[in-house]
Amino acid sequence: MGLYHYDLHIHSALSPCAEKDMTPVTIVGLAKANGLDFVAVSDHNSIKNVEVAIRAGEFYGINVVPAMELQTSEDIHILCLFKKYEDLKAFYDSIEFSQRKNRPEIFGEQQIIDEDDNIIGYEETMLLDSANISSIQVPSLVKKFGGVAIPAHIDREANSMLMILGAIHEGFTTVEFSTKATDEEMEEYKSKYRIIVDSDSHVLSTISFRNAIELDECSVDCLIDTLSKEKD
Repeated sequence: MGLYHYDLHIHSALSPCAEKDMTPVTIVGLAKANGLDFVAVSDHNSIKNVEVAIRAGEFYGINVVPAMELQTSEDIHILCLFKKYEDLKAFYDSIEFSQRKNRPEIFGEQQIIDEDDNIIGYEETMLLDSANISSIQVPSLVKKFGGVAIPAHIDREANSMLMILGAIHEGFTTVEFSTKATDEEMEEYKSKYRIIVDSDSHVLSTISFRNAIELDECSVDCLIDTLSKEKD
């Protein structure tokens, strides 16, 4: 059993609200340099920068968790974490996303980036639109592909399951708080849920390096299995 540091909610420049220096390789390299054991590039409704992040993780020697931040039909954000990229891809392919075109002059560019930080394309659909799936459907669908679904930043007002629905509905084993959450805000959820704290960073300077989780081993499989377990 060991204590391992993580930040599982970081947006690359694929997310229209993220800064352009948020390239997958830069994110992973910075995470490694600052002592993280686990990191995830979790963009809005897209996975097109995840493979590059995983390859960067192999190069730097850090666990990169295949991830995406899904926006449901209720405008709720749910962090979806998987053991393998293939599982994330199968999950992603099973969802109907909005086909509305992005307007980069208003919402920002949605950059697809390679290992050398070159822009190799742009996501044309609007990633800030909600997908055609409800939050009630998400836990079982993510579990079908071997992952874990986590209501994101439930202490915030925007896109929070707690704020929109008034409660965390059945099917979730872990909830996420932002780095601004207080111990008092988290306390009432500790008895029922596992708690993670992530940065939801859109700029390099806000990536979090202080949060840690106790695991049997330092592996993505063990992380996902632990977050998927019901709280004792």
